[in-house]
Amino acid sequence: MSLIEERWADEEAWWTMGLPEARRRTHPSCVMAFAQGVLQGEAIFAALEGAPRWQRVAMTDRHMVEGEDCIVLAYRVRASRPDGQEYQALCTSTWVRQHDGWRLIQHQQTPPRTAGD
Repeated sequence: MSLIEERWADEEAWWTMGLPEARRRTHPSCVMAFAQGVLQGEAIFAALEGAPRWQRVAMTDRHMVEGEDCIVLAYRVRASRPDGQEYQALCTSTWVRQHDGWRLIQHQQTPPRTAGD
């Protein structure tokens, strides 16, 4: 598996894996921006605590750029939870190489515009 394929696999897994593993793969100073606001560091995991993880994730319209020690991914996501809840967003994520592996340092989700917006 190539470096890029590994990052895409990590990105998809981040949506569905348990919180302990997600925390392990996330930079301690990670910043995430959602329609509801911006979270950083431990506040991300406090907000996710108790929330069900996504069961199915489909990423389309994929784009990426690779730097020396970072990879930026951009994509459209369609996700669903076991209870049937559906979600769509346009996303970007930045992964940085650290001494102990790759870590998510930035993630952003924007709900797509709908007809009439």
